Amino acid sequence: MIYASVTEVLQPWTDFSRIKPEVLEAAALRGTAVHDICATIARGLPVINTPQEIEGRVISFRRWFDLMVDEVLLVEERLVNTDLGYHGEPDLIIRAKSKEIILIDNKTPVQLVKAWQLQCAGYWNLAVKKGITPDKCGSLRLHPDGGIAKMEYYNNNLQDFNMFLQALNLHRFFNRK
Repeated sequence: MIYASVTEVLQPWTDFSRIKPEVLEAAALRGTAVHDICATIARGLPVINTPQEIEGRVISFRRWFDLMVDEVLLVEERLVNTDLGYHGEPDLIIRAKSKEIILIDNKTPVQLVKAWQLQCAGYWNLAVKKGITPDKCGSLRLHPDGGIAKMEYYNNNLQDFNMFLQALNLHRFFNRK
């Protein structure tokens, strides 16, 4: 059986049709570069040669990370739920200085996207399946100019996960052979 990723499951509810392909491609490349450097920081490794076009978002992440993180529990690890047949890769799970366990999905867009709430719910379930139960989960929007990152917490994990499961079932229905 081929498992769908959290991102694939939610793709139909993320409309990029009004964005020019070259803008979308540049955003995807930027997002990948930012995620790679943020993961490097979270792993405690040195960052060498940050491209200028993403430097602000990296500074924003580092400021947030230094302020909030007590311990890193997981960084970009592929998790699988074999019972439900899906997988995903949360960006980060940390123990905050407040002692809460928080699942974070780093984001480079300035605008909040509704599907992120369900994405985090899918990741939350994967984390629980691995034996890590986040107290909170949310998306961390990194400021393009190095300003304060904005954390959006999603606290209805079971309700959100139920909606994610509905999307997973629809994905299976429309992609079965």
